[in-house]
Amino acid sequence: MSFQPTKADQAALDQFLETVLDAYKAGRADRNSCVGAIAHVMTAAAIDNETEFKNYIRLSEEQLFDFGD
Repeated sequence: MSFQPTKADQAALDQFLETVLDAYKAGRADRNSCVGAIAHVMTAAAIDNETEFKNYIRLSEEQLFDFGD
């Protein structure tokens, strides 16, 4: 990752991880969906896709996981 996340990005990443883990713990998202969400963010960072990284970590739980609505 060559871009430098801001303090706001770091806070958003913390919130993203809490959201994913809480959704899994509560049974609102399955393991594969949670792993996929985390892998998506890690891949975006690894390939220096700053826009995708910053946008994805700011998605709500409803936007991260398809609840079939």
